Formats: sequence, structure tokens, C-alpha cells
Amino acid sequence: GTMLDATLIAAMSARPGDERPARDPDAAFAKRQGKAGSIFGYKAHVGVDEGSGLIRSLVSTPANVNDTEPADALIRGDERSVMGDAAYHTHARERRLKTGGVKARLMRRPNKYHPRLPPRLRLYNRLIARRRAAVETTFATLKQRMGLGRIRYIGLAKAGGQMLMAAIAFNMRRWVTLTG
Repeated sequence: GTMLDATLIAAMSARPGDERPARDPDAAFAKRQGKAGSIFGYKAHVGVDEGSGLIRSLVSTPANVNDTEPADALIRGDERSVMGDAAYHTHARERRLKTGGVKARLMRRPNKYHPRLPPRLRLYNRLIARRRAAVETTFATLKQRMGLGRIRYIGLAKAGGQMLMAAIAFNMRRWVTLTG
């Protein structure tokens, strides 16, 4: 299966309105859920293999892009299941996965008509969250060991290149662990 998730990465260039000369026209602001302040930078969307922990797919976007937009690009089509948090759940995506023979393990979120999830869906979300927690270690390794704490370059193409190189280094390191 594939586990989907995204992380925000701050840009080193100046925010719009600063007096410093270097500005990044492709970076954007995003507010993190449950945390104070906002981040100016990019977002790395990844699809991580459930069994091996290798990064199967990577999409780089400005920070203000919703997680659900690049989700279909992260799904390779050879998975038996796709796991993701509530940001990835849409009825159309779930239908598409089911018609392709893929188990859609996408967490549910409340809406304005049902502000509180029923106990069955809360349990469903908890079970998915336990299995999906492994993708968070991928981000910790990328940011702390692979130097992806900040984007060093200006522009989405160069930022995407930095993210791709970090993902390649992560996969090489992970492959050594798997085969060793």
C-alpha cells in the first residue's frame, strides 16, 4: 500500500514586504493546523510504500496548495491500498480507487451537517492513524538528517529539485537498511 502525507518546508528567501532583496515569487504562505503563526515556503507531498518505507512518489507545490489537489499524482496504480489523512478524502477519489480494485483507507472528517463523527468512523480514523504514523518518521528523517529543514533555492523548480535529491538520498539510506 501507499501512505500519503505532506509537510511544509520554509523558504530561506525573504518574505514579501521584507527589505531584503531576495524574494521567492513561487513560495506562498500556509498556516499549520493547531499551531501559531504561518510558514512562507513550499510543501512536499509524498507517497510512501507501506511495507518498505521507501518514497514512491513526490510532488512539490507552494505551501498554500491543499493536500487533496496533488493526491492523484502520488497514487501509482499498483497499490492494493491507499492510506491518507482526512485532507485526502473525497468521494470521487474513493470511488475511483474502489473501481480500480484499490482499498481506500482515507480518514474521514466531520462536515457542517455532521459536526461530530459517529463512533464507528472515529474508530476507523484511529485504526488508519496507527498504520499511517510511519510516514511521519520519513519527514523527520528528511528534515533532520537529509537537510530538508529549509529550501535553499528560489523558485519552484529548484525547490522541487532539492526535495527530489533529499528523497533520493533518503531512499538510498533506507535501501541499505532494508538489504543489510
